[in-house]
Amino acid sequence: MADALGQKLRLELKKHAIKSVLLAKEATYIPQWAGPMMGLEAQLAWHNPGLVIIQVGGNEMAMPNPSIRKEAVQSLVKVVGDRPCIWIATPKWEGGPHTGILDVIRDNCSPCRFVDTNILISDLKRLEDRVHPTIPERTRWARFMIRWLEHNLQPTAKHPWALRERTSAPPPASPPRR
Repeated sequence: MADALGQKLRLELKKHAIKSVLLAKEATYIPQWAGPMMGLEAQLAWHNPGLVIIQVGGNEMAMPNPSIRKEAVQSLVKVVGDRPCIWIATPKWEGGPHTGILDVIRDNCSPCRFVDTNILISDLKRLEDRVHPTIPERTRWARFMIRWLEHNLQPTAKHPWALRERTSAPPPASPPRR
């Protein structure tokens, strides 16, 4: 799902003359990104991003005991360090099981900001798999995240991508789709 959003988000950021780097790999899990397997720590050191956007956890949506991911979520956030960071929630699967991984992420991803896609864009149209957003909806999701960032940025001398203390959703660009 990170690639579904990431490719479109990269295009939207480019329109604003913002360079981005996308690290995505299919069928991965939070502990893989929190540990050395994915090389995230080295990538962060190499690219030194001003903002880190995390979008992982979709493959854990149906796991029987998502609370076992608490430490992995906390470890992943530690890898990010003191960089401004947002963790974008995976859209819940249509009709699929939701055993609580998004709650575990929300409750343990601080100081990253948790952005709940499911509340902010509750009507994403899906592919036939009922999991992944359609291509046009991925663009809509990316554009919404650009608006969210514009609405919630509060740059400081130390961090040009610092976020306001309290984040909120920007007003919708158009009425929700039915």
